Amino acid sequence: MSIEDTIGYQNNVEACVVCGKNVEHGGGFAKVNHRGIMVNLCCPLCMEAFEKDPGPHMARLAKIESYRALKQAKK
Repeated sequence: MSIEDTIGYQNNVEACVVCGKNVEHGGGFAKVNHRGIMVNLCCPLCMEAFEKDPGPHMARLAKIESYRALKQAKK
């Protein structure tokens, strides 16, 4: 896992699925439903990047969620 993949993971904060910017408390540009999963986007540029190719961003999100689940299981 690269440093980019861990953005938002340690603090369990809502983050843009493309760039990792914190979007807690309504700080994001949009929430998009992608195949039943709500993803946060911080700006129009990230929305454009996500719409162009959501695959890598969804893969990173899945990886982060699996690490969060492992962290919870260790507690």
